[in-house]
Amino acid sequence: MENLYRHFQDLDRRCLSDGLNQERCVEVAALKRRAIESSRFKNNPIAAEVLAGRTTFVAVYDSFSHEFRGLRRFVPKSHDPEWNERLDCLAQILPNVGHFRRRSYFAFDNPLGSVLYGIVAGFGIAVILAIEQTSGGEPGDAVNLLTGSHGTTLMALMACVGFVFGSIAMLRYRTRDYKMIHGREAAGYMDVNYAFFRESDDAAWARMLDAGTLTQTSVRTRPD
Repeated sequence: MENLYRHFQDLDRRCLSDGLNQERCVEVAALKRRAIESSRFKNNPIAAEVLAGRTTFVAVYDSFSHEFRGLRRFVPKSHDPEWNERLDCLAQILPNVGHFRRRSYFAFDNPLGSVLYGIVAGFGIAVILAIEQTSGGEPGDAVNLLTGSHGTTLMALMACVGFVFGSIAMLRYRTRDYKMIHGREAAGYMDVNYAFFRESDDAAWARMLDAGTLTQTSVRTRPD
């Protein structure tokens, strides 16, 4: 299965397609319990913290989201193996969280870094052009051409190009997929399921399914 949320969503759809009868709802609740108890998810560090009551999936999602909210997504991020490993654990439970990955300061996934790349590229091009245009002349001629309006304009132009491509890269790597359910909404849904699991109240879990509270949320928020 892709992640636990997707599995639970499929179970809810099965329950809904069968008319939300009590027998099917009891079966789905049991299948959800079995999935949570499976070694893959029971050994997941984040799931273990939620089961122990130390945190919630919404809180964990918010802790990742905080670093990428608003203008923070424009700022280069250092590579953080521990952060990424924890994110991989969250991705086993929730969808649409890959945009929180921290690559490196030099990753082409933000506008600020790409502006610097653009300036460096513009400077390099300006140097080459200055050398070619002043070939056979005095060294000072190349320096004057490089530091003059032509060199400055070229670097500014490449900086703009870098910003545009960096913005596109940011939308791809640092922005959630709007065709998928919002990860925070999925986190709230999973917190409800885990709460029933912790209470060991499968009967109430089945009644919630039978009432359509969980299934309607799952179906309403499915990907386009």
